[in-house]
Amino acid sequence: MEKERRSSVGERSRRAILDAALECFSRLGWAATTIEDIRKGSGASVGSVYHHFGAKEGIAVALYIDCLRQHQEALRARLEREVDAEGFVREVVTHHIAWSRANPDAARYLIQMRRDESVAAAEPEIQEATGGPVREAYERLKAYAKGGQLLKLPSSAYLPLLLGPAQELLRVWASGRVELKPGIEKVFSDAAWRSLRPEGAP
Repeated sequence: MEKERRSSVGERSRRAILDAALECFSRLGWAATTIEDIRKGSGASVGSVYHHFGAKEGIAVALYIDCLRQHQEALRARLEREVDAEGFVREVVTHHIAWSRANPDAARYLIQMRRDESVAAAEPEIQEATGGPVREAYERLKAYAKGGQLLKLPSSAYLPLLLGPAQELLRVWASGRVELKPGIEKVFSDAAWRSLRPEGAP
């Protein structure tokens, strides 16, 4: 019982630190944020911050994985309802944009930190923690293609065609240059389906 209590307290502390880090990184920027900023925002002790994550780079990687898992878990829940290729394609694109609109700080963090040295250096750790849903998506796309519901393409072509345009939209949005206007999801899901649907499909 005591061990479970300590585990629960530790998880709440870890969650508070990640939430504070996202708020600080969004408000101050990654480079300008200090461990002290995160500590104050979370209410945790300095020792607790270092115990859970080590240096600021450790927080950056853990937060990146946390935000990506939130995105993936929400998508997985949506895809459980989809059974055909068109529904799958449209759900993936729609979710990518709609989730970013609903979670702007997390979405911007994922986009802006993707190539930051602190996150890029942890690519193997990130892949191990979050690569499962990507592999699942590839398997479903290949199964749809094998069944004639999608164009048969090299495996490496599917995700760029599926999410490339939407990702570019979000990259520009994250820089503050455009808004995610209502209905834009349909524009990009239509485009993705047109690029992946088999010959003769409506």
